[in-house]
Amino acid sequence: MSLRPILAAIALSFAPALEVAVCAQETAAPATSEILVGDALPGAFLMTPQGDGPFPAIILFGGSEGGDRGVRGLAPRFLAEGYAVLGVPYYSPAWGDRPQQFPALPRAFAEIPVEGAGTARAWLAARSDIRAGDIGIYGVSKGAEYALLAGAYLDGFAAIAAIVPTDVVWEGWGVGDGIRPSSFSWQGKPLPFVPYEGMGEEFANPTGPDGRPRLRLPHDNGRNANPERAVAARIPVEIIDEPVLVAGGDADLVWNSGEMAQNIAERRAAAGLPTVSLVFTDAGHSLSGDGSPSKYATPAEVAAQNVIWPETLKFFAAHLKD
Repeated sequence: MSLRPILAAIALSFAPALEVAVCAQETAAPATSEILVGDALPGAFLMTPQGDGPFPAIILFGGSEGGDRGVRGLAPRFLAEGYAVLGVPYYSPAWGDRPQQFPALPRAFAEIPVEGAGTARAWLAARSDIRAGDIGIYGVSKGAEYALLAGAYLDGFAAIAAIVPTDVVWEGWGVGDGIRPSSFSWQGKPLPFVPYEGMGEEFANPTGPDGRPRLRLPHDNGRNANPERAVAARIPVEIIDEPVLVAGGDADLVWNSGEMAQNIAERRAAAGLPTVSLVFTDAGHSLSGDGSPSKYATPAEVAAQNVIWPETLKFFAAHLKD
């Protein structure tokens, strides 16, 4: 069986978590301007709130849906709170008959350079309308993986929020049959990763609700079968000296974000590092919303959002505005 359609479905299966954020776009305050970054960050855009600035800024990383849909859905909520936002697409798939949105970006989620986050920060810091010392990152799902790696490998971020995060680097996808890449790279070398186990079987015989694949199983099976690789693939969150917020759900069927958020919090606590940890027993993967009702979020997820979103605003205000 070819893994290509299976891995296409992996990317699309993450999308509902970002749909919650997209729905918020209708009620948020509009930006006063939008600037496209250009060749340095293909598809990236800067939005600034009303006012003269300079503004604190938040870099947004979406998930495995790719392109800019997720970050454009998230941006208005932060604009309404007085932040400039830099939405950064970092890969642009073209599954099935869906065209590639940004041809200059990778089509595969494979060996995405962590250095891209440094390029984003440097571009923001060079602007007169941005407070260079007050730049944070907000990442969701695979974007949370990226955000934590950026904090571990790069300097200069004031705060990092990782929603439904992972504490390890995972296998990537989309390169070709038989090739199993890392999701991320650093200085031209792939980072150690945890492989999936049983992804094809899960898609052939889905075990999730409503006949959908339960992606958590191939993640859990891969980690359980490869403990030595899981150790090597750990994101070194204990060296991120910036404050970190993590939020996850124990009922997450995409990956075990509740346990992984707890792992991150415990390792940072052992290192004496400031961390806000928000873990919800009954919540799943759709935790990036602001608590607004949504057909994509369960009641438990909406309840969790009603805690996570105010805490996220409090977190960024403390570290980017004060």
